[in-house]
Amino acid sequence: MAIFNAGKEGYLLARIDGRQVLFTSMRLDRATIPEGLYCYDIRDSDRLDGSFTEVRPFVEGNHLGTILCREPFPLAEGGAYTPKNWGFCGGMSLEEFRQGQTGQTSA
Repeated sequence: MAIFNAGKEGYLLARIDGRQVLFTSMRLDRATIPEGLYCYDIRDSDRLDGSFTEVRPFVEGNHLGTILCREPFPLAEGGAYTPKNWGFCGGMSLEEFRQGQTGQTSA
């Protein structure tokens, strides 16, 4: 399983239940996550339809992608957060996100 440097990846800006996040379809090396950001994997559904089924600290199977966010997600007792609403908003660099730029606000 390949993992990638967070500082060298391209990202899509997304929203999950009103929270702005950066999304990449790659698995990120947790050691490369900038200080102050939280990193989670997104689990796809068993249908592999590209839906954000769960947000977890690590996903082995049905890995859809990885997100970076400014605040932690409230994980349930089983270690997952189940998104109700999510969508993509455009592209943004890691540095723009770290500087607090908001990008587009739709979704």
